[in-house]
Amino acid sequence: MTERHEPQPWFWEAGSDSCPHGPEPEDENSPEWEAWEEQDSTFHTGSDQDVRICREAPAGEACAECSEDANEFVLWGACRLRPRALRRGAAPAEQTSEHRPVAALVGTEECLERECEEFFTDDGDEIPGKETCSHVKEREVCEGCAPVGDLAPVVLWTDCPRRSAAGEQPAAEGAQR
Repeated sequence: MTERHEPQPWFWEAGSDSCPHGPEPEDENSPEWEAWEEQDSTFHTGSDQDVRICREAPAGEACAECSEDANEFVLWGACRLRPRALRRGAAPAEQTSEHRPVAALVGTEECLERECEEFFTDDGDEIPGKETCSHVKEREVCEGCAPVGDLAPVVLWTDCPRRSAAGEQPAAEGAQR
């Protein structure tokens, strides 16, 4: 199975407290039930987990793979493999709200904290002088979307929703669940 560690919109269950259409009425012969059923066919749909969801009740961005593994909503920011970054070179700059590209070393937390298997021999000894593993790449990240330097999840510059303000086109919308 291919792992899909990518952001995916998630929605609350139809009829839940977060659904603006309210719970499904118990009496199937009532006018309230008929109105709810009409809304159900318009705004509610099945999901990958065989649950009816409300397209008007977004829960947020989730990691597709982590959520599937946990069988519950896992925020995209909490994805175990979401890219994290360290600013290339010296200490990280102070946080800014400006959306602009900055160069950063991007990889998983395991790789950036030198816990990746590539830092060790087959016997488990640390490889002296090894500075980075093959999983870490230099990439452009958005300085305004997330802090750079404290291993927090980052947003690649190509995925920044505000980069159009910097004269570029925004990234395409993610796949619908």
